[in-house]
Amino acid sequence: MARRSIPPVSRILGIVDNAESLPNQGAVGDAWYEESHGLLWIWDQDHKKWFEIGRLHNASPGLIASLAEAVGFGGGAQGEAGVAGSRGAAGERGPAGPKGDRGEPGPAGPAGLVGKDGKPGAQGAAGAKGERGLPGVAGKDGKPGAKGEPGLNGKNGKDGKPGAKGVAGAKGERGPTGERGLPGVAGKDGKSGKDGRPGAKGEPGLNGKDGKDGKPGAQGPSGVKGERGPAGSKGERGPAGADGKDGKNGKDGVKGDRGPAGPVGPAGPAGESSDSRSTGFRQITTLLDAPAGAGIEHAILRRVGNTVEFAISGLRSRKRLKAVLGKVPDGFRPCHHQSLVTSDNEFHHVRFEVGAKRSPTISVQQPPSADGLSEVSTSIVWLTDDKWPAKLPGKEWNR
Repeated sequence: MARRSIPPVSRILGIVDNAESLPNQGAVGDAWYEESHGLLWIWDQDHKKWFEIGRLHNASPGLIASLAEAVGFGGGAQGEAGVAGSRGAAGERGPAGPKGDRGEPGPAGPAGLVGKDGKPGAQGAAGAKGERGLPGVAGKDGKPGAKGEPGLNGKNGKDGKPGAKGVAGAKGERGPTGERGLPGVAGKDGKSGKDGRPGAKGEPGLNGKDGKDGKPGAQGPSGVKGERGPAGSKGERGPAGADGKDGKNGKDGVKGDRGPAGPVGPAGPAGESSDSRSTGFRQITTLLDAPAGAGIEHAILRRVGNTVEFAISGLRSRKRLKAVLGKVPDGFRPCHHQSLVTSDNEFHHVRFEVGAKRSPTISVQQPPSADGLSEVSTSIVWLTDDKWPAKLPGKEWNR
């Protein structure tokens, strides 16, 4: 009779309705009681599955309690042992349970040793001699060979040695003098020579004698003294005229009697001082031309005496600035070239330049890496020696 080993039981974890309610895996010694068929399922660690050890369906409650107590299941007090009943008839075998899942493949075994090479086999017997083959077909005649290259030229022979120098012949006698030839044809007359250069300029003649002075005419009567007119406005000082020739000294006239003092005329208006004259603030924004993408809010020009101030505010641009904005009006042109570097709130630099008299332009320029300019306001001051402007540029500006 074959014997089977039963896995050890250390604890019964509980009761399940049927085998399908068993957990997927367990530990060594775990067991569950199946109530519907009276089976005890024990975990088989070697085969990784639950093992059925027998039916306990008709077992008495005392037997179940004893088994539970033996493996530590249940927490109540042990009851008295009941009277063993008679063994009931064996029940019908239940239907087979569903086929279990296929177990995981085991690890691959180690590779076998490489076998040794077999010994070479014995040499086979020689085969029978074959029959002689038929004679082959005669081949076609080959094509004639290509024409050979011409041979190399032979070397030139060496020059022969020069012969010996011959003996000099005797000197011949001088022949008789020949007859005189006919006279030649007369040559043509040469061209006339160029006229000579004019002679040096002669010295100037002597100055003539001065004429006698004429007699002075009789002195006319003195005119009536007119009233003093009102003082006119002070005009600009004209350029100094050339010095006239000194007149001849006239004879002293007869001293007349002093006339009565005339009335004093009204005082003329006070003239402007060249050091304090001012043009006031002049708005010249319309005289400047900002490039595409740029704008100017205000451009103000003012002259006080010989000092000029140019102020610009709200200059901005969406791209790099490099342009001439305009020209400085006459009367405001600087004596020397002026420049100023400033920046906007984001520290984008811009340079203002004002040219001198010959090119009095106002220009702006940013570095090549700049990509625009936010609003900038600044001013430049310079000296001028222009005449005071006859007409003021732009229009008056009141702050």
